[in-house]
Amino acid sequence: MIKDSGIDETQLDLIALLKDKQSANRTTLYVSNADPISPAGYWQALQNKSVTVVHYSNFNHTRKVSLINQAMRNEVLHSLM
Repeated sequence: MIKDSGIDETQLDLIALLKDKQSANRTTLYVSNADPISPAGYWQALQNKSVTVVHYSNFNHTRKVSLINQAMRNEVLHSLM
């Protein structure tokens, strides 16, 4: 799917993109060991003081989506249809 999209895979290396990029804006990432789309283990390498990583045990990707605000949830659900 990624190859067909024309996106360079390096654009998806979020750890590399966030490395050493500090921001006045704080970012929170919600991760879970049960999410195969965005596994918690991937984020262990992230070293960024502007990013807080919050771990939820046994949340699948859909359940994690329920943590976001209503507008974001609507956007995600719309893209799945």
